[in-house]
Amino acid sequence: MRFLKAAIVLLLAQTVWSQPNAAVPPMAADADPTFEVATIKPSQPDEQRAVMVVGRRLVTRANSLVDLMMFAYGVHPAQIVDGPEWTNAEKFDVVIEPDLRGRPSTAQMRSIMQKLLADRFKLAFHHAQRNLPVYRLVIAKGGPKITPASQEHRATNTASAGFSPGMLVVGNATMGEFTSLLQRYIRMDRPVVDHTGIEGKYDFKLDWTPDFPQAEGNSPAMSPAAQRDAPSLFTAIQEQLGLKLEAAREPADVLVVDRVEKPSEN
Repeated sequence: MRFLKAAIVLLLAQTVWSQPNAAVPPMAADADPTFEVATIKPSQPDEQRAVMVVGRRLVTRANSLVDLMMFAYGVHPAQIVDGPEWTNAEKFDVVIEPDLRGRPSTAQMRSIMQKLLADRFKLAFHHAQRNLPVYRLVIAKGGPKITPASQEHRATNTASAGFSPGMLVVGNATMGEFTSLLQRYIRMDRPVVDHTGIEGKYDFKLDWTPDFPQAEGNSPAMSPAAQRDAPSLFTAIQEQLGLKLEAAREPADVLVVDRVEKPSEN
């Protein structure tokens, strides 16, 4: 096994949507679901990376094992070490059907994914602490400018996200979920850690000019945000959300891969 270098970052497809369906009643909050049915297949070369909630199913497209671990454990690639090269290079399409009725919450979907990775990828790891460069998300001078989640978004028990280069729209997310979405949907070079102390769920909208090559397959001329002369990501977070990303070093949890296998097709 080789180290997954800290410089590994997630390249984004042009558009990624995670939109829960409010028509499906939420799963019981105290339920501990696993997967009833799960299919894993190699992705087609031209597929765009996506994570979607379709009814009560979780559907991912063109995700590597590292991508799936990022979703399942809320970590940055720099926090996944000692995995073989294929865990970042090879992409899979995954469809998961829970074994219980109702739409799983974000936490329940992550729990189901953790169980799937252990069962189908034979993933085993241990936790370690390492001093890593991070971005601390803190409250900017003047205070936060964030909006509590709308009733429509609260009716879905999951966080939702829509991404295109230069725009991120997030619904019904805690600050911790927001930092996780920043890591998954934007090419960040280090983990983002919540230091705001803000509780509750919020709707976020960010509009910025990407620092290319920040998003895969795009150029500044192709970016609607660039055409609108939007600010940089760091400036947008401060001006639009009243929050701030500060570079720092601090102890961070790291997942050290002990064992993993390629899944068989089904």
